[in-house]
Amino acid sequence: MSLFKSLVARSGSGIRAAQIARQNGPVISQISIISSQPFSTSPVSYKTNTSTRTKENVHDLETFFRLIGRNTVEHLDLFEGDLAKFLSTSSQQMKFMGIDVSTRRYMLRWKHKFENDLEPLREHKKGKKKNGGERNAKTVLAKKNALKKLEEKEKFAAEELDAENRGERLF
Repeated sequence: MSLFKSLVARSGSGIRAAQIARQNGPVISQISIISSQPFSTSPVSYKTNTSTRTKENVHDLETFFRLIGRNTVEHLDLFEGDLAKFLSTSSQQMKFMGIDVSTRRYMLRWKHKFENDLEPLREHKKGKKKNGGERNAKTVLAKKNALKKLEEKEKFAAEELDAENRGERLF
């Protein structure tokens, strides 16, 4: 940072920097100092190789289901392990096969992405509710706090009863 301050203090203005450049050669600009620092601190080795998860590399239904996750492999026998049969199956047919709504929608979404080669295959994790979801958060937190206070009250009463039985409290 001191190098940066000294360059700013020396240059003063654009005219002064131009005069220094004519006398002493080119001056390191402020922009080149800022841009020479790396933008990302994460190494490339942490990135997953998604090239094997594309349409060209997936030829069977089991691989497809394993890559999209969410335990869709359990429906492999419904499609007889045939990727072409899965890709030609409609939502209505999947419903008659007995696939539940959320899994069916997830599979159809990935079927569309796979056919149009929109995204490498990967698992989209289901979201987890915090404190019973947005709608119920206040009531869940209120119940939790009330139970905590009740437990503390019972613990205090038990301690006081023990102290009274030992003769430490005289009323």
